[in-house]
Amino acid sequence: MKRNVFGAMIVAGGLALYTSVAGFAGNLTADSAKTAISDCAKTVVLTDPATLTGDAKTEATALNAETTAGLAEITSEANSNVDEAAAETTDEDGAKDPAALNAQLTEIVADACKAIASLKAEYAAAIAELKAAKPEVKQPEVEKQDVEKQDVEKQDVEKKDVEKPETDKRDSASNRSETHGSDREGND
Repeated sequence: MKRNVFGAMIVAGGLALYTSVAGFAGNLTADSAKTAISDCAKTVVLTDPATLTGDAKTEATALNAETTAGLAEITSEANSNVDEAAAETTDEDGAKDPAALNAQLTEIVADACKAIASLKAEYAAAIAELKAAKPEVKQPEVEKQDVEKQDVEKQDVEKKDVEKPETDKRDSASNRSETHGSDREGND
């Protein structure tokens, strides 16, 4: 349930960010579009792997590297699209309409922010999964073998203890018959 609530918060944050970017619609320039894309990228906060242990720490480090590379790729692609849109000073009719440029830049920024929000949600879900995973406790095989050997030794000791009283009883029974036999010989 915590994961669903967390995911909903991320989606809500992405929508809020998207609507704030849409507010630039009337006055976007190439520089303000790049700034808006950069602002979207700044919303991704990476988890410090030192807060995790074992394999989770290693996986978080790799996840941070992948997420950083993903952010760089999204930002670079979006900035390239902004530069391309701004460089097109003319359209098929000869002149580029400022409203059309603003609409195009707004779309580029919105798409980049959606991609960043999606990446952020995937990252948050993966980190939550790493934090929720319990580390596996591995017991060395040597200890298990020693325990099995001890059990076998205990069984051998128990068998020896059981056999000794039986042997003593037989010996004492033999001694009695010998004693009784010698008494009878003397009485006969």
